[in-house]
Amino acid sequence: MLGVGLNTVKRWINKGDLRGACTPGGHWRISKDDLYAFMRARGLSIPGRRKTTPARVLIIDDDPSECTLLRAVLEQADFPLNIQCIHDGYTGLMRIGAWRPDMLVLDILMPGIDGLEVLNRIRADPDLDDMAIVVVTALFDRSDVVQAARSAGVAALLPKPVEARRLLDIVGACLASPVVCPDEPQEYRSNEGGGGYV
Repeated sequence: MLGVGLNTVKRWINKGDLRGACTPGGHWRISKDDLYAFMRARGLSIPGRRKTTPARVLIIDDDPSECTLLRAVLEQADFPLNIQCIHDGYTGLMRIGAWRPDMLVLDILMPGIDGLEVLNRIRADPDLDDMAIVVVTALFDRSDVVQAARSAGVAALLPKPVEARRLLDIVGACLASPVVCPDEPQEYRSNEGGGGYV
């Protein structure tokens, strides 16, 4: 709804720009009235209005056929997307800096700079806090990958081959008002029995 990452929202709360409260369990809560007042004050669109300008989605995957598949899935979204594919982590990081995508769809296993290093570099730059990240990888069940995804605050960690409907649901949750992108990845099981985090 705000178009920013969780860390940015927490900074706004800590600075007193946005009213919020932390539960005993460590979860942040913001009343709808306070949120809408904050959005109006900053000229942000209120829920119920669909985004009409294309959201920028960058895919970083070293396999061109996987990029083609992911692009084909994302092109089925019911809202406009501007999609670009990059085939290595180094070029992907340069493209992120120049293009500032709204969402990144990232592979982990790549030559040179792999997806975990891309995540580390993204999260070291506070200006990229508002970029939603979806990891799509064959390594989704490795503990180091899951931990890195959680630490980086990714919206989802999904197994390859990607389940098209699931990816579209996540993209919709992160980019289309009024649904909110998940705070941190949670485990899920698909109908086909494959696992992942979202």
